Amino acid sequence: METPIGAAHPGATLSLRQAIRSHPVAAFLVMAYAFGGAILLAANYFGLPLRLASSLGAIFGLAPPAFLVTAATSGEAGVRDLLRRCLRWRVGLHWYVLALLGLLVATLLGARVFLGGAPFEALVEKWPLVFTMFLPEVLIAFVLIQLFEEAAWTGFMQHTLQERHGPLLASIMVAPAFALAHLTGTLLEDPRITLALALLAVQAIVGIFLRVVIMWLYNGTGRSVLVVALFHSAFNSATGSGGMQFTGELIPGPEASGIAIAVLAVVAVLAILLTRGRLWYTPEHAAPRPAEAVGMATQPRVNSARL
Repeated sequence: METPIGAAHPGATLSLRQAIRSHPVAAFLVMAYAFGGAILLAANYFGLPLRLASSLGAIFGLAPPAFLVTAATSGEAGVRDLLRRCLRWRVGLHWYVLALLGLLVATLLGARVFLGGAPFEALVEKWPLVFTMFLPEVLIAFVLIQLFEEAAWTGFMQHTLQERHGPLLASIMVAPAFALAHLTGTLLEDPRITLALALLAVQAIVGIFLRVVIMWLYNGTGRSVLVVALFHSAFNSATGSGGMQFTGELIPGPEASGIAIAVLAVVAVLAILLTRGRLWYTPEHAAPRPAEAVGMATQPRVNSARL
């Protein structure tokens, strides 16, 4: 006797939902790699610019799997919570300044050790570029790429793994997955597999430092994806990733990228040492509610302003 199609469908749906609930991170990665890879391949086929392809990949390839898996595991309340963390803007002004300018300033200070005062002299001479190049390239990428990207990597994956394994291990676990998501784009730019694998290894190592600093910012701001997305965009500007050019105007050659990565590594190590690996983490069930957080301005581990 044949089983009616309508009768088999509910069971299959239930089985899929159970599989996603049992392995949410794996389900997210499968969808993210499939969606993101397909979008990049399609964008390359139609000859779309890299920046536009990256934006489409983040908007339609990364964010939807994060929200779909969240819906399957935590329902409507979980989706609202993820969206709330993505749009959490009521944090101290110093967090925005740190996310936007911290790495750039530290990179220029680091460059002074090797290049003398030349980077600062270039900054004084070319200061209009701060408004015509730096802010546009950082903010446009932040709105069109990094906010959607970090909704997935930080808001979903690191957040989920942090609750299970702690912040430091979560950061280390996300780094190779984060690097692997860039493999398709790397191969489309240059099909040499050995070079792509070498870049993948470098991206995974650098990714550990990046994810550690992002985790520190995320927890310090009361779980604000908005702030970490801004920092991610500023990091790309400092290293010249994605065609960003401002830092290269001040520090010519590959030194800018190397110095920025070295600074990032130092900040990551300091964040680990100074917080004893906790990266300002408070278990989610123990985190203060918004009304309770107002009276916690003196607490160093979680920022007092919460949405």
